[in-house]
Amino acid sequence: MRKVTDADKLFYYERNFVTLDGLWMLETEKVLGWDKALEIDNTVWIRLLKIIVRRIKKHLNIETNTLQDLVEIITFRWSIEGWNYKVNNISDSEVVIEVIVCPYKASMDRNESRHDKIPLICKNMCSIIYGALTEDFNPKIKLERTTFMGLGDKSCKFHFRES
Repeated sequence: MRKVTDADKLFYYERNFVTLDGLWMLETEKVLGWDKALEIDNTVWIRLLKIIVRRIKKHLNIETNTLQDLVEIITFRWSIEGWNYKVNNISDSEVVIEVIVCPYKASMDRNESRHDKIPLICKNMCSIIYGALTEDFNPKIKLERTTFMGLGDKSCKFHFRES
């Protein structure tokens, strides 16, 4: 029997995390319809992201809740999940992250029958969960979304400001 390595574990979880999310959504939608499935998915993702942020924060030994901490946590997660992005640190209190590749949108792009759901996920999920994540992390940090790939833009922009 093959000894399982950390690389094997990473392969397994990386390849199956997005697939699990997509399949869960499809099956929930079949039973409950699109609106209810999206509502449940938002609730789950908001709760999950709180847990993810807390765990990443501990893993990276981050002890404060500054804008730079939030960017560090989000980009750590995104790097692991295969997002492609550019960080533009405008100042200590303002950061714009431009997302070039979102693995969730890319997954839906590969499934023609889900193309009509991309704008709905973008507007009614991604914006909501990242707004909730930001508010929960530090209410003084505000997130403004200025472009959305799921709505036809070339990239997604996450504009964070700390007051």
